[in-house]
Amino acid sequence: MATARLAQRPPVSASTLAKQQQHRIWRTAYLYILPAAIVMLLITFWPLIYQLWMSFTEFSNRNLRTDNLLLQILGSFAGDKAAHNSPAFIGLSNYLSVLNGSLSKVLTGFDFWRILLFNFVWTFINLFFHVSIGVAVAVLLNQDGLKLKRFYRSLYIIPWAMPGLVTAMIWRNMFDDQSGAINQLLRVFGLPGNNRWLQQIDPPIPWLPPFVRVPDGANPYLFMFILILLIIVPYFVRWVRQHWVPFTIAWWAALEVLFVGLLPLLLKGGPQTTTIGLGSLFPMSFYAVLITNVWLGWPFMMAIATGALQSIPRELYEAAEVDGSTGWQSFWNITAPLIRPAMIPAIIVGMTMTFNQFNVFYFISAGGPLHATEILVTQAYRLVNETTVNLPGLGNVRPYGIAASFAYIVFLVLATITLITNRVTRATESYSD
Repeated sequence: MATARLAQRPPVSASTLAKQQQHRIWRTAYLYILPAAIVMLLITFWPLIYQLWMSFTEFSNRNLRTDNLLLQILGSFAGDKAAHNSPAFIGLSNYLSVLNGSLSKVLTGFDFWRILLFNFVWTFINLFFHVSIGVAVAVLLNQDGLKLKRFYRSLYIIPWAMPGLVTAMIWRNMFDDQSGAINQLLRVFGLPGNNRWLQQIDPPIPWLPPFVRVPDGANPYLFMFILILLIIVPYFVRWVRQHWVPFTIAWWAALEVLFVGLLPLLLKGGPQTTTIGLGSLFPMSFYAVLITNVWLGWPFMMAIATGALQSIPRELYEAAEVDGSTGWQSFWNITAPLIRPAMIPAIIVGMTMTFNQFNVFYFISAGGPLHATEILVTQAYRLVNETTVNLPGLGNVRPYGIAASFAYIVFLVLATITLITNRVTRATESYSD
């Protein structure tokens, strides 16, 4: 009887067996990642949700103590502030105070669009030097017959391995205008050695393009930020990259006509106008901090590039040499494409670290002079630790709600840059795709 029942069971198709096998693989994968997902939920996503709620309230140091976090959140929506020490719900007011510049009333030297533009330019200038120097040194140290390769690689890792505070204090002393090593070295070579690296207010190269001219009362840094975006965006199109030389000349000329000649007319302001160049963003201390961060950042890129170079077969270069390729052609046709899968994720990590490079700014320039070298993360720190606001009925308190909204704006800016970079470079796709 058992044999007869088995014979009556319908056969299972190959597609059904494949689906069942796939479901078993998925279940196993989810079971493996479940512990990590629970930990991430508790230590990452819950604080993010709590901070998001803070950003819509008047949360301050007076609201730090509560007997139940969930009831504290619900209390701000229900209007029952006394029950669980809930702050008042104020909607988007904190975000608007950051974006429209009204936060400058309590945070000295604050201009969101100037700082955002400074942060962008700072990040991409550093990335250019980090990647170019790191890859160049890695390629040089990968040459056959070069002696002491391991010694040089170990030596060049030192900046990356040193504690950030120690590095920052050493470089701050080196940039001292009286007895710093940088000025003394310049004097040895007959160059001006009295530079006030960290105190000079006037930008040393104010004429760096591009330029923007706006009527008095308009924020020139907002329009400079828009101009920079308009310059960059077309290069995501393949045709533009293939014809970049003539396109760059024509596109830049058109944008300068628009932002210098036509913008004051379009904004319909008064007769008085303000013209700024990108170089006006950068005081002397910017270049000091830039030198420091380039010294700190390129060894990381060198280490990643060195590992990628070790996996490239030597036969490819030998075949290219037989075909008559020059060293430069071999680099662009063999080296660059084959180290790309390793370099793109490293560039994204380096971009994130550079965008939020707190130590270098805080311990070397301290945001000076006159807050000219502030970035978003240093402003968020000042907002939490150095700023008080007067709230009706509460007095002078720490504006943690505003700081939370500021942090979320920084998060959204950085997430947008990362997603765009990931989309353009296909960093998370397999190399075969």
